[in-house]
Amino acid sequence: MAKISPKNIAKAVYDATEGKSGQDLAFTLKRSVVMLHKKRMLGKADEILNALQDIFDKKTGTVRMKVTTAKGIGYGEKNRLEHEVKERFKAQHVKSEFFEDQELLGGMRIEVGDEVLDTTYKNKLHQLERFLIQGK
Repeated sequence: MAKISPKNIAKAVYDATEGKSGQDLAFTLKRSVVMLHKKRMLGKADEILNALQDIFDKKTGTVRMKVTTAKGIGYGEKNRLEHEVKERFKAQHVKSEFFEDQELLGGMRIEVGDEVLDTTYKNKLHQLERFLIQGK
């Protein structure tokens, strides 16, 4: 018997709803929620929705990027980042979220899927601190 995991449920929901619309889609989604309620898995709804989003993103060639900077960045810089991510991950679409965090001091933190590129000053200072403590 297969384990009922959020990924398995998301795959089943995706397969059951693929190509449906209108009342058929609504009926299938309602039955999915009823099944989750009966299995006492509504608490896993966020995980299931995230897994469903991952499946959809793979099918559409979409990657999601989260960028955090100390200060806002301009339109041109945003476009350049999106283009570089699109090239690196061979994606057709890039969905971007941009955030500001005053505690970073400067630099940028980019998250795409499981990969993180952290060039923030705060991170570099933390790395230097660890290096200096380790050297003692």
